[in-house]
Amino acid sequence: MSKNCPIFLTLQLIAHKWSVRILQNLLHADENTLRFGQLQKMLPGISQRELTKHLREFEKAGIVERTVFPEVPPRVEYRLTTIGHSLLKPIDELSHWAESNAVFVQQKRKEFEERAVAAN
Repeated sequence: MSKNCPIFLTLQLIAHKWSVRILQNLLHADENTLRFGQLQKMLPGISQRELTKHLREFEKAGIVERTVFPEVPPRVEYRLTTIGHSLLKPIDELSHWAESNAVFVQQKRKEFEERAVAAN
C-alpha cells in the first residue's frame, strides 16, 4: 500500500489507542468543542505530551480547529471542523463493532496463544 493511499493516510491519523477516544469525546461534546483540560480529564492515563501530539496532528489534517483566547491564563479550545465532524458515523460504527466483538476477539487471541505454547 502506497504512503499516498487515502486509506493508509487515514489509518495513520486515527489508528492509535488515543486517537479514536479523543475524537469520540470531541464528537459528543457540546458544539463539538472542548478545552484541553477537559479533554485530558476525560482520558485517564493520557499524558499532556501525548494529547498535545494528537491534537496537533488533527489540526494539521484539518480535523480540529484550535482557538486561543487572549485571557490570563490563556484559554485554548479545540473544535471539530466540518470534516472532523464527518467522522462521527465511522467512529461510532467502529466503536460499536469493538464493543460487540471484544469478548470474541480476546477469546480467539487466548486460544491462539495457548496453541502456540502447546506447540513449543
